[in-house]
Amino acid sequence: MENDGNLRSSHREMSQLKLKHASSSLHDLIQQFVETRVKDCCIRQRLQTDKETIIRRGTFYALENESKAEPGFLIFLPGQPAVFTTMRGKTSAAWMMRMRVDVTLADGGGTMLIATLDKIQHTMRFEDVWIWKGEELASNKTYTQRRQYLKDFVEKCWTPDPRLMGGITCTVANPKPLASVLESDNFHSMELIPELPGRRRFWFLKEEPVAPPHQAPAPAALSVQKEMVAQANRMNVYAVALESLPDVYDLFLENGTPLCRAAVQQLALSQQLRGKKGKIPVVAEWKAEFGRYEIVAVA
Repeated sequence: MENDGNLRSSHREMSQLKLKHASSSLHDLIQQFVETRVKDCCIRQRLQTDKETIIRRGTFYALENESKAEPGFLIFLPGQPAVFTTMRGKTSAAWMMRMRVDVTLADGGGTMLIATLDKIQHTMRFEDVWIWKGEELASNKTYTQRRQYLKDFVEKCWTPDPRLMGGITCTVANPKPLASVLESDNFHSMELIPELPGRRRFWFLKEEPVAPPHQAPAPAALSVQKEMVAQANRMNVYAVALESLPDVYDLFLENGTPLCRAAVQQLALSQQLRGKKGKIPVVAEWKAEFGRYEIVAVA
């Protein structure tokens, strides 16, 4: 993880994130969780020439990587902060992530996502769900099925807050059919995610050719916004506080239609809202980078 940088920004210097390491006891707990809950802890393997026959026969989705950052495990355990680790060995680092998430992710023993953390670009990309509230998915559900769990995480269990995360911007991976990106030059490496459960990903560098794949439709892009609502710049809505998450509110349209969850980023506004109860009329502003609205004022 120390060498992760982005091709698009190689001409300029960016400060590397300084994340807080998990304690040794939490590190051991995370490692035990991964090793006892999944059959294969290896997320991906390098594509070799003799593996290209597998690519021809199977259905894979392509995920372009713009940097050297590697995928790892984003884990939510009962009573613990979110932790990210690559699990590449006994000495692999584990970093605590300050995230606004629903406490139910810890149900059943915990939840584990596959994500890529780029400490140079200050980004985290959510890619897959291997364990969901104690249920092991990696070897039992197809990638298309697991995408629905990822959609549930984004829409129902997580509220973006880059300020809380120390400037990290989170995004959701939207892979494409492999055939549609083979001629692309806008990546450093490419992940090949198998549709079938219980299979490892393959990856290769841009300079390495890959055999023409079996054609597969693109998985549906994850929308974090209700389709019925126009993405207006600003709109008047109602906010209802969540008891389990401070400064996080469910937003509703005037007719009662649920809109999305939103975090309050301003301290003064946070204090103002905490003094109100029930359905609070507020002004919400569309944030394209998160695909949802943010509370910016009291109406």
